[in-house]
Amino acid sequence: MSAREIEITKAEMLDVPSGIEVIEYGAYNLEDTQGLPLIAPEGDPFTPKFREFKDYSEEGFTVKAKAVSDVFYVAHLRVTGKIQRNASECRFEYRQGGVAYNQTLRCGLELRLKK
Repeated sequence: MSAREIEITKAEMLDVPSGIEVIEYGAYNLEDTQGLPLIAPEGDPFTPKFREFKDYSEEGFTVKAKAVSDVFYVAHLRVTGKIQRNASECRFEYRQGGVAYNQTLRCGLELRLKK
């Protein structure tokens, strides 16, 4: 949490492992998706219908001071081959007080395919 509001403008995985292709990123409100879906297979009846919700990834969104965001980023992924390692770094771009920043943070993606 920040003492001043920030505007999140972009997020992306930096070290996408071979065997995974990022199709697109999106940013969605928790209320629309009824919570944070960790893995959401396309076509599954319990997967949020992301295409029907407002996507904040293009215009960005503001997180109020000393608050937690209700908007979260998702990555739409395509498996293209054997996945042998995890992704571990994400970059966030944001503005605070009119100044642009970017920050690399640890993030985790562990994905393996069953035989």
